[in-house]
Amino acid sequence: EGWRSIFSSSLELDDLSETASHASEKSRRSHTSGSIFRKRSKEPLANEKSVSKLRPKKALISSSEETVLGVVQMLSTNRGDAAVLVDTSTGRLAGIITDTDVTRRVLSKEVDPSSAPISVAMTANPKCVQAEDSATDALVMMVENHFRHIPVLGSHGNVVGILDIAKCLNDAIAKLERSVSSKGSVAEDLVT
Repeated sequence: EGWRSIFSSSLELDDLSETASHASEKSRRSHTSGSIFRKRSKEPLANEKSVSKLRPKKALISSSEETVLGVVQMLSTNRGDAAVLVDTSTGRLAGIITDTDVTRRVLSKEVDPSSAPISVAMTANPKCVQAEDSATDALVMMVENHFRHIPVLGSHGNVVGILDIAKCLNDAIAKLERSVSSKGSVAEDLVT
């Protein structure tokens, strides 16, 4: 279970705020290709935060038939660091491209970005999360696979955003801080 066990006691706090979400067992069983497949060992908590509650960034979308230069210019214009690539014939998700992909697969290999198709740099058929998935599960998937960005799919399989690992980590840290403050200081616990 790895990362989940590190955060398990802290991330499963009682959150009675308006941001608490009600995880859907149905959505956990009906993930589309590339989504989180892991079966959870426990029933989902009613107060577990969903990916949509983390407010993923609006996805920058481009055609999978675009050149590397065209996509990189779009990223630069929009001050983005990741874009989702869509197959123009089907309208379905074809891949994801990040600034790191461009650095490793284009620049370091001296590929001409003005003539190279984006397919040489993109990650095809990327793993995805559903908007209803647990934020903790999304964090675990991103950490285990070394992802900084992951596409977020809506209930119909459409791309609704891109989740940045920083949002997941900020949420996890906030929960850990609330856990520590609600239990008193660690030093007090050791003394008493």
